[in-house]
Amino acid sequence: MVARPANAVNDKIIAMADSHSAEEISKSLGGTISAKKIAAYTQTLLASKNWLTLAQEDRINTLKMQRLLLELDTQFRDNDNMALQLKFLKEIAARLDKRAQATQTDLTALYGNQAIIMGQAIELALTKALRMLQGVHPELAESEVREAMQLSLPLAMAEIDARTSDE
Repeated sequence: MVARPANAVNDKIIAMADSHSAEEISKSLGGTISAKKIAAYTQTLLASKNWLTLAQEDRINTLKMQRLLLELDTQFRDNDNMALQLKFLKEIAARLDKRAQATQTDLTALYGNQAIIMGQAIELALTKALRMLQGVHPELAESEVREAMQLSLPLAMAEIDARTSDE
């Protein structure tokens, strides 16, 4: 699935598309995009299959709730209005929490995959270094070379930690 690039202009167009005309959207953007282009762009997005990711759909819904919350905030204040505002605030907070949890889950998976790839790269590099050493010094036993490499790994890790902690 190819998703549209996420940016504030796109978010605003989509958020307003359900309740504003293309002309109104164009005016709200300062006329930088013509109403004709906005109408065509919106139709293209709506006609294409799976044009939004779940995160983008959630972002649209959150933007709409925020807009409704702003509209409620400008109206008169009574118990029903305040209760509705509180409901929207709770829903927005829940959505943000859910998005943060999903992001953390994605990062955990990403870091796990990176660790696997790094481990494979290290294993490949060590195997290549072993073969090179055996080519230069055939008298060395493979077990001795492996032991030397294993002893050097903690030193290499300490060096990496020292370099990354300064950044």
